[in-house]
Amino acid sequence: MISGDNLLERLYELAARVPFDLAVQPGATAADFDRWPVPVPAEARELLGRIGGFAVPPVEFTLTGHPRQAGDHGLPHPHWLVTDDGGGGVTWVDIEADGRWGQVLMQYREGGLHVEADSLPHWLDRIIGTAEELVEETGFEEGVQPYADDFWDLLQLDGPELPLHPAAELRDSPDPVVARLAARVPDGALIADLRGVLPGSRARFDRALRRYRLARAVGAPVFAAVPGED
Repeated sequence: MISGDNLLERLYELAARVPFDLAVQPGATAADFDRWPVPVPAEARELLGRIGGFAVPPVEFTLTGHPRQAGDHGLPHPHWLVTDDGGGGVTWVDIEADGRWGQVLMQYREGGLHVEADSLPHWLDRIIGTAEELVEETGFEEGVQPYADDFWDLLQLDGPELPLHPAAELRDSPDPVVARLAARVPDGALIADLRGVLPGSRARFDRALRRYRLARAVGAPVFAAVPGED
């Protein structure tokens, strides 16, 4: 099991080996969790109660207290924003209506919807593991910025492109999750099924739709890109 205590220990070990401050932020309190607009299950409370954020310069991951966490950013609710790229792209935890925290997804301004990890603990484990690997292999002779470039190159997984289907073709789907989503979005919306896909998989809604807003099925991570106005 990947715990907040374990991740925090690894962060402090990493901080002792690198020439910059990882700036580990304190976690959320019980009172903080009570004020959040999303349910917080026990495993998420344990993790986010230990780590509120940290930095891999020049990138900062703000897991709690992010100034944009309360907005929707064109995302379906409920969700929990964990970071943004400064250019309109956001990374977020997909949350079921019953409160289960699921996949970590990245929505690029251009680039579609990417599956980053099966869960928040697995996403954080990969981030810290990527930094640990770079410390072992490259050192810091070339400075912080080359390290950061290598970090992103190594972190991003290259998975398959997922099929997209117009909602009009799925209204009679034998899969009730898909059929219900298709029934409540316009005919021209595009639907992608993210159930059980590998991290690195991506739904390239942006290749067909210039602007869109995401809608989510009830009961499973199935998403529709609903066309927006130009």
